[in-house]
Amino acid sequence: MIYFLYGQDTYRSREEMRKIVEENKKACLAGRQANSDWLDFARIDAKEGEAEILEKIHQSVNTISMFNSKKLVIVENVFSLDEEIQERIQKLLESKNAGKDQDTTIIFWNEEAKKGSKLFKYLTEKAKTKEFGPLNKANLKNWVKEHIDAYEAAINNQALEMLIENVGSDLWKMANEIDKLANYSKKIKIEDVELLIRPEIDLNIFEMVDAIGYKNKSKAIKLFNQHLEQGDNELYLLSMFAYQIRNLIKVKSGGKLEMSPFVAQKTKQQAKSFNMEELKKIYRGLMTIDFDSKIGKADAKTALELFMINL
Repeated sequence: MIYFLYGQDTYRSREEMRKIVEENKKACLAGRQANSDWLDFARIDAKEGEAEILEKIHQSVNTISMFNSKKLVIVENVFSLDEEIQERIQKLLESKNAGKDQDTTIIFWNEEAKKGSKLFKYLTEKAKTKEFGPLNKANLKNWVKEHIDAYEAAINNQALEMLIENVGSDLWKMANEIDKLANYSKKIKIEDVELLIRPEIDLNIFEMVDAIGYKNKSKAIKLFNQHLEQGDNELYLLSMFAYQIRNLIKVKSGGKLEMSPFVAQKTKQQAKSFNMEELKKIYRGLMTIDFDSKIGKADAKTALELFMINL
């Protein structure tokens, strides 16, 4: 079976991917097919090993497990590859009749997809496909309400308007702000939003990202631990870190920043400390930490510290 998830809204596409992983996990456990790792799992990022990706996909799909367990393969950023390699991947999938294989689940995840490519056409025809575009304001309001409902909490209209005005459409940041608000009060009012929600990125996050840009790992880790000591949650820090890296990528790409002129200017200045490849590598690493922490594969605090050490 093949899933194809793509689009600018990486929060919702990552959540969908996590659900598919969990469904496979439950199916394996229910069928008593799980080994100690519950199923054969492989994760492949095309941007990290372009030369070996065909071999990695081939091995992942064809490896025979001594435990007779099901297989789950996640392939990220396949549209960053040359079209020739994309077509060879397509032929491999066709030769294995991957779309109808019930024992192997392949998830193709991409933020950007080349809609005119042969692989895109193949995936949209053969895979269970979902596109995740940015939410408009009406859908964003519904999304926020649904997530607040999940905490058995409620928010009044004034507070909802201010929350969206302060946070915007970044669902990574929004999810963390909702968690903060719902744990503070089950009846969220405008006063709660004014008290708890920072309308722009914390300037201390700038300092931490600056330290990484200048390759000052010890300072970055020190600032990270200071945030934890002040009571900031590691997942909140992860989301804010990722939020700022996305802003820097947007600057490098010539995109428009939707923030105050002061913060926009600081972000443009900060972008000079990085090249695009560095930013994309950092962002991919942060997304991996987020995903692994949500499925219980990694501790977010430890993973972030190791990530900063190894940059």
